[in-house]
Amino acid sequence: MRALQASTSYSVSFAIPSVARPPPRRHGIVAKVEPTEKSVEIMRKFSEQYARKSGTYFCVDKGVTSVVIKGLAEHKDTLGAPLCPC
Repeated sequence: MRALQASTSYSVSFAIPSVARPPPRRHGIVAKVEPTEKSVEIMRKFSEQYARKSGTYFCVDKGVTSVVIKGLAEHKDTLGAPLCPC
């Protein structure tokens, strides 16, 4: 029996992908706008009424409640709606 010889030579190479660079970081300036006293008062009253009607209550830490109400008021002033400040 005769051995077959390969008439075609094969070349195998492995490409090493280049190291992908992360996209450049873009830094934005976010201006912190204080809500108006009127908006804070409206959101405070709204929050109290909502808690009463829904049977819920505010966080015992008054600082948390204050920040949330202030955030709602800020969004009402800047975005036009009292969206969640979280």
